[in-house]
Amino acid sequence: MKVGIRRTRVIGALAALTAVAAGCSFAATNLSGTPGGPPDPSAAASASAEARDLMMGNPPIGEAVIAQQEAACAAKQPNSPWYRTLVPFEHYDSARTSLHPCAQFPGSMTGPNVVEAHPTSDNVYYSQFDIATRGLKDMYVYYGGNGDLNPPALQTFVAKVQPGTMKQIWRTPLSDARTNNELHVSGAVDVMADGNIVAISDHTLYKLDGTTGKVLLKQDMPTGASPANDSAFNGIDAFPDGTLVVRSLNRPAGCTLNGYSAAAYKCPGAPNSAKPSIIGTVDPKTFKVLSWTQLRGNVLGRVTTSRYQGHDYAYTTTPTQIFRYVWDGHTIKQDTTWGPVTYAKPGQTQAGAPVIMNDWVVFSTNGSASKVPLSVVAIHQGNSQRVTRMDPTPTLKPGQYSYYYAKVSADPENNRIYVMDFGLGTASAIDFRNGRLSLAWKVKQRSNSYITLIGPADKRVFVNANAHSKETDPTKYNPGPLGANYMDQIQWRDARTGKLLAASDFYPPSNNAGTVPPGYGGLIYDILGSGRAVVMAVRPASLDDK
Repeated sequence: MKVGIRRTRVIGALAALTAVAAGCSFAATNLSGTPGGPPDPSAAASASAEARDLMMGNPPIGEAVIAQQEAACAAKQPNSPWYRTLVPFEHYDSARTSLHPCAQFPGSMTGPNVVEAHPTSDNVYYSQFDIATRGLKDMYVYYGGNGDLNPPALQTFVAKVQPGTMKQIWRTPLSDARTNNELHVSGAVDVMADGNIVAISDHTLYKLDGTTGKVLLKQDMPTGASPANDSAFNGIDAFPDGTLVVRSLNRPAGCTLNGYSAAAYKCPGAPNSAKPSIIGTVDPKTFKVLSWTQLRGNVLGRVTTSRYQGHDYAYTTTPTQIFRYVWDGHTIKQDTTWGPVTYAKPGQTQAGAPVIMNDWVVFSTNGSASKVPLSVVAIHQGNSQRVTRMDPTPTLKPGQYSYYYAKVSADPENNRIYVMDFGLGTASAIDFRNGRLSLAWKVKQRSNSYITLIGPADKRVFVNANAHSKETDPTKYNPGPLGANYMDQIQWRDARTGKLLAASDFYPPSNNAGTVPPGYGGLIYDILGSGRAVVMAVRPASLDDK
């Protein structure tokens, strides 16, 4: 029998969809804002108790059982220094794999599926970038950080919301770029092992109480040779001991354009005409800046950390080269024993953030539009002369552009890398074995969002947006929400084969270069550029589904 894809658009409340989060939130959220301790991040028993609370007063439902399993799984995952939860960090771990091994796919891998969708409407979180969780009951949204949107989002917030419904419990304002024309790009909200939140906006780092939203500490970061209002820090990472690692990106002095595009290409001469970025380390408890150094160029991709052979490293990509920095507990400095490696071929543009996959650093080129095909590059952490690369699409047709604003995602257990090409409208899976890259599959799918990988190693599922438009030139896609000229759906694919398992209806555009995060109970959050979201769940189709 031919396997079909069925999708159902459901408007309004979905008991089976929202009971996981709403029941959990109503049972446990402290709406008064009084301080209370976070659940023990390492206790599987705590996860089970939360799931029991979730089902109190309700008949047992599949989503609640899945949530309990996900929470118990997350409590056992080593992921220092992040909280042991489903989504503690913008890309799950410090290696930026975007692999969420405990998030489950509740649909069928072999038969037809139905997508149940619940568009949220009560609150608008304009320019959302990512979502983080702190156990079953606590979820946070980082929003307001994208100066590229139409209209631009120039004030950043972190909000605590009810999982599933996304109703706001509290929100905390961070920086406001309208006051001094600061360069404004999306940072992230992340949850540390102690339950406190770290977030970064413009050139300021914040620590928030995860229960009340109170700002506990804030630290203006050094910006080196660049004026402070021309520098923005959109990347946080950390070493296993909790030491935070941040890096800036800059726009050329005198340019008043805003957003990531100002630093990447819109300001005259960008990115090379701007002052070099800085990389710095911060004590996670005191927020004291421990060490910082000027980088060798303007770095647009986020910083990525690695513990390799007993050393703590941070990797950064300039427009043409990748560098490694070493942290010895006192000073961060360039590692002159490794690289720098020139990764860009003539005509290729800035790489996205590096990703650590086993012994290798992997990434893709063409963070902005290029007439040269995008490359996936892998460099050995132990020997920077061991470099391998491949182009998922080796040649371009006249008039085609190749680019992907986000970064690759990686599956270390299956030795596989995943990458999009928004310009060409493709998604590709690349096997990496014996030091060689080879194409596993390639399908038609267009997205600038980060790829989310969920599920256990033998049942991995690839999740991302898919854009549909009558526009023939992908460089003219308008992320909106004003004047948006395309729509997005969410697709679930068998990560092993690329087979489409489920697809939602089309909705207003997903947030450009944002995350497509999972949630407890098998949920996926489609974060829209309009500031709303569509909460989705997949289930196997039944005879009653039309």
